[in-house]
Amino acid sequence: MGSKKKRKKKAYVGKKKQDNSRTWQFENTPDVIYTVDSSRQILLMNRDMSGYSPKQLLGKDSAVLFPSRIKGWYQKRLKRAFATGNVVNFQFSTEDSIWWEIRIVPVRHDKEIEEAIVICSDVTERRIRQAQAIRHARLATIGVLSAGVAHEINNPNGANLFNATLLGRAWEEMLPILEDYHAENGDFSLAGLPYSEAIKTIPTIIKEVTNNTERISNIVDSLKHFAGQDDEKLDEYVNINSTLRATMMILNHKVRKHTDNLKLSLGKSLPKILGNSRQLEQVFINVILNAMQSLASRDRGVTVSTSYNKKNAKVIIVVEDEGCGVEAQNISRLTEPFYSTKTNLGGTGLGLSISNLIIIKHGGTIHFEQRTKGGTRVTINFPVTRTGGK
Repeated sequence: MGSKKKRKKKAYVGKKKQDNSRTWQFENTPDVIYTVDSSRQILLMNRDMSGYSPKQLLGKDSAVLFPSRIKGWYQKRLKRAFATGNVVNFQFSTEDSIWWEIRIVPVRHDKEIEEAIVICSDVTERRIRQAQAIRHARLATIGVLSAGVAHEINNPNGANLFNATLLGRAWEEMLPILEDYHAENGDFSLAGLPYSEAIKTIPTIIKEVTNNTERISNIVDSLKHFAGQDDEKLDEYVNINSTLRATMMILNHKVRKHTDNLKLSLGKSLPKILGNSRQLEQVFINVILNAMQSLASRDRGVTVSTSYNKKNAKVIIVVEDEGCGVEAQNISRLTEPFYSTKTNLGGTGLGLSISNLIIIKHGGTIHFEQRTKGGTRVTINFPVTRTGGK
């Protein structure tokens, strides 16, 4: 029995040496690949992970590669892989919002499982794309629903606009008659109001009805545009000021909910940029909504401004808020996927991450900084002339 075990051990060591010669084949793979024995010790490894080099890790417990909250999870799954001989998969995220997929593949030698190959893949981008696909599916659903809702709203709203216009014309034509009657008979009651007061109030009411019906029409048009199908092409010449006005139409309800002090300061004669207006609306909605949600009270404000830097040929959008701000050590993490300061409010941590990807696709940049008086300043730059579109 003893000699048998000895021969078996030698054969196993030989196998490990053979594996060592093969590890060079895995140097160019983006995945971290290592082999472990049943006691979790690392036998071979192709690249650095978690701040450790392969030389530092050989012979060490492989659980050191995982965050403390994941170690027990990893140990149980590794034990299961050795016990059953089945491939085991699981995913986890690190504190810096990187998602890893771990695949444990048992390896048999003479019908016994003496080691396992562990493949660690960074799947963060895949998860972002999955989240984007879900979001796009939701937007497509909203687009279908909004088309029906818009039709139902536009019909009565169109009738209201027509009636308000008709009432305005009727009032103008009646006014000389009412003036003559007032001159002959003195003040009288009209719609429950003294004529001297009604002559000022009624035209204002008619004007408000007309303005509100036009506003409803603009909101519906903006919603239909935002929720419409996005072909992902960056082939429009986009007017940033017009896109921001459409964004504010969509956010009007949120503005009334969060602040009494939103200022829109749009620069004059801004050149257009090449891009996709729907995608840029999505960016502006995310950034402005974040700014408003950071406000502690309604008297705090948000300022959105645009300008053109002729020297650098860039259109600049700045969103400043008087909110709670972001801690200095977390500013660089704001565009990380799944990082959110509003998880208790249902934040997914994808809004700014997706916005950043859209901005990069447009050849632009986004920068965050703390304001000296409190709050956050977000600066977005887009080049006016750009080639490509990828």
